[in-house]
Amino acid sequence: MTTHFAPFTDLEDVEQAPCGTWLGETSELSGDWSKVNCMLCQKHKAKIIAAAAAEERFIVEQMGDMAAFMRAEA
Repeated sequence: MTTHFAPFTDLEDVEQAPCGTWLGETSELSGDWSKVNCMLCQKHKAKIIAAAAAEERFIVEQMGDMAAFMRAEA
């Protein structure tokens, strides 16, 4: 059984791991790198972490823009 890294919390509709591997019945996901045994995930660890950080920054920026818009509307 292969455990892939999952930088996200909503695992309901995940069909593909960040390494590009399609998930099957025996695939597991974990946000803890010590439990990840997928060699592709380990090989691309720096890229996966950077992509997750970029996505988080985008979400925070978008939330700030939304808050500014709502303050301007009030």
